[in-house]
Amino acid sequence: MEKKKRKFNEVIFIICCISVPIIQWLIFYVYPNFSTIFMAFRDMQGVWSLDNFTRFFKELKLPTSDIRLAFRNTFLTFGILFVAYPFKVMVSYFIYKKVPGSGFYRIVFFLPSILFSVCTTMVFSRIIGVNGFIAQSVGEILDLGYTPELLQDERFANTVVLLEMLWLQFPGDLIIWGGTFTRIPHDVLESARIDGVNWWQEFTKITVPMVWPTVALQMVLMFCGIFGASGAVFLLTKGMYGTMTISAWMYLQLYNLTGSPHTSNAYNYMSAVGLIITVIAIGISLGIRKWTDKAFEEVEF
Repeated sequence: MEKKKRKFNEVIFIICCISVPIIQWLIFYVYPNFSTIFMAFRDMQGVWSLDNFTRFFKELKLPTSDIRLAFRNTFLTFGILFVAYPFKVMVSYFIYKKVPGSGFYRIVFFLPSILFSVCTTMVFSRIIGVNGFIAQSVGEILDLGYTPELLQDERFANTVVLLEMLWLQFPGDLIIWGGTFTRIPHDVLESARIDGVNWWQEFTKITVPMVWPTVALQMVLMFCGIFGASGAVFLLTKGMYGTMTISAWMYLQLYNLTGSPHTSNAYNYMSAVGLIITVIAIGISLGIRKWTDKAFEEVEF
């Protein structure tokens, strides 16, 4: 009898421990997400329709629409991130190999990522501001006759935002890749060096295949967030001067909303846009996952 009572108390204790996070998950994750899906198929009167989806595709066709510009900049941003991805891995690889000055490079590359984004954005804005040498050099090289405001000029703003994003992209995965590379058995690399393998062959034929599960996971996560690629657009320009991206556009649609949310269709429309890009991102991610699974055979070590 006492044993059954103790078992009952253990079950009650476990239920009490897990009930709070489960309730929190249901309230703050399940309910909002399902509610958002339903909102996508309603207008501001609560009538079920496909008007929000129709509006999205109509606006996407307009050459001068903000959403079309946002998609273009988002894909451009993601494309640059994708091209820079192999170089990020290689930078981490060389630091792992302890090239001369690797400790200094590790600090320089990683320092911006441990600071608040507001701080790094402020520093970057000062560097490329009118009082900085970069803006002055641009004015002199292009013979403008004045020092341009690089973040307030449509000719330069988007390029400057992309450069800031690249500046902060390289340090992001140093810890992940450093830990991944250190798992490679030293005996394998030493044997390769004895066989006369150079650094490029070691990297492409040995290192990458052995850490491919991490590479594949990073690529899938990258494509999952394809429509969230925006860098610090909101902090630098608030989407103005031709720098708008999808995530910044969606945020500003609600941030600049005037009046009561109950009298506006903005929430329903943003729910529809979010649902569309989520479906597209899932399809792309599944395709990339299928490709990465076939690229290399799994290596156990």
